[in-house]
Amino acid sequence: MSISKESEFAGTLIDGARMYAASADAVNEKYPNALHVLNHLLGMSTELALKAYLVNNSVTKKELRRLGHDLTALYEKAKELGITDTGSRTFRLSVLGANYKPRIFAYPETGNLTVIQPRSLREINREILCEVFKAVKGYELSIKMQNEPGLAILSTYADDLDSSAWAQ
Repeated sequence: MSISKESEFAGTLIDGARMYAASADAVNEKYPNALHVLNHLLGMSTELALKAYLVNNSVTKKELRRLGHDLTALYEKAKELGITDTGSRTFRLSVLGANYKPRIFAYPETGNLTVIQPRSLREINREILCEVFKAVKGYELSIKMQNEPGLAILSTYADDLDSSAWAQ
């Protein structure tokens, strides 16, 4: 049986999403107050996971480019195609997306940001990663790899962070 190019692309996207999530876990271990970096990594991971879901459901690369880095638009499209819909995901992705889409986490400037705590982002990121991984790679592999980096949260994220230390 041959694997379609779309299936390979979806697999590459979900693998990339796992790598960004695992990277966030590694950064969190050493620098738990690195809000910009953690939010950027988790945003990238979530973006790639949602795009993997969309590609797996026959969305074209042209449509992906049109959706760009807009996490809310990506999630809305994924919901249309059957990804689990939760109000909590919608809220957290809209808050993350407000700073992620214009790339503020990658290119931070002075100012006030409204952010979701990395622990909360990592939790929804894991939910999305696991759901998409299962859709793209299959149930058996998702069970086999559920404790692997990216799919499993391999870092202890703080319940609350004081980001004021970065302002000094």
